[in-house]
Amino acid sequence: MLEPSRIVAFDLDGTLLDSANSIVTGVLACWNACGFPPPDQDHVRKIIGLPWEESIRELLPEAGKKEFEKIKAYHEDVASGVRAAPPRQEKLFPGILDALDKIELAGYLLSIITSRSSGRLQQLLDKNGIGGRFVTLKTTDDGPGKPSPFLMNQILDEFGIDKENAVMVGDTTFDILMARNAGTSAIGVTWGVHDIKELLDAGADTIVDNISHLPKSINQILR
Repeated sequence: MLEPSRIVAFDLDGTLLDSANSIVTGVLACWNACGFPPPDQDHVRKIIGLPWEESIRELLPEAGKKEFEKIKAYHEDVASGVRAAPPRQEKLFPGILDALDKIELAGYLLSIITSRSSGRLQQLLDKNGIGGRFVTLKTTDDGPGKPSPFLMNQILDEFGIDKENAVMVGDTTFDILMARNAGTSAIGVTWGVHDIKELLDAGADTIVDNISHLPKSINQILR
């Protein structure tokens, strides 16, 4: 009898990609260009992973249509080259490629659930040499973002996978809460932006503090 399909969903920023500093730099540049009061950098790091609109409301609670339009116009100018993009250093964490190889070799399907836009996500994956590693990529272009279970449920439905055969791997409470809301397992990793207590309080099944230990932890949860 064939074993059921099992899938591992990864967060991107702070889990696969060392990008927190670039995100903070980008937000500071945007806020400065738009004339907003500079946000607290630790606050910016803590909301990495939330959908775009929610993250803006977290950092700029008084934001209305005018503020959202300013931020959107800024990003359009950067994308079109009208305005210089802030410096970016967005690279895979050391050891991620080897971990992905081992997880895939063990027979798991690989996927990504992120709050990035689809276009930017594919650019980052291709740039880092992992553009073809995942059976599906889910972004907030596909539906409500974390901590809503929508995108995880979408993956389970599309591949006919039972929730007990899926696990979310992420560095934020938003990742863990999404998994819990979908009824799947969740692994918290410590090389991102949220600390161990936050991840455990959100409901992580286990914590991984070394990338090389990630394949073993996934095997223990989905064996």
